[in-house]
Amino acid sequence: MSKEFFYPVRKANNPYEVELVPISEEVYNAIYPHIWKTRKRMQRSGRCTCPKSMLWMCDADCELCPYHAAGNMVSFDAPLEDSEDLTLGDTISSDEPTPESLLVDKAVLDALYDELDRLDPDGRRICELIMQGKTEREIAAEMGRLRSTINYQKTKVLSILREALKDVI
Repeated sequence: MSKEFFYPVRKANNPYEVELVPISEEVYNAIYPHIWKTRKRMQRSGRCTCPKSMLWMCDADCELCPYHAAGNMVSFDAPLEDSEDLTLGDTISSDEPTPESLLVDKAVLDALYDELDRLDPDGRRICELIMQGKTEREIAAEMGRLRSTINYQKTKVLSILREALKDVI
């Protein structure tokens, strides 16, 4: 008599109810090591509280399992240790970039680089050095000019860029 192998399939109308579907030994050997590994990892972290008598229904879909627990996971809604009113969710910045803001930033940068390419070589070099965080004095020393000349050229270049990019920024 050959050994039978089954895979637990959750019912669509009730994920806590499982139906055992017969599978071949090859399929069993291919998928069950992943299930066992996932279950062990969840048990070690305190997120699986499944009793031994119910291990047969494990399909490694822990979020739907009735024996799933929070374990060592932290909730964003749980109050912080030193504050009753402040939660972890309150401390996370809501300034995360959205896809729209990233596209707008890319359009602005593309327009800026296009305008930088149109500048004369000295104007472009001044902008590059400004972007590197150099002061007017350092730019003047590097370009072999007076600081007042660099100040004048910088003011001129920035006004050109502002005028060219006024519709974008």
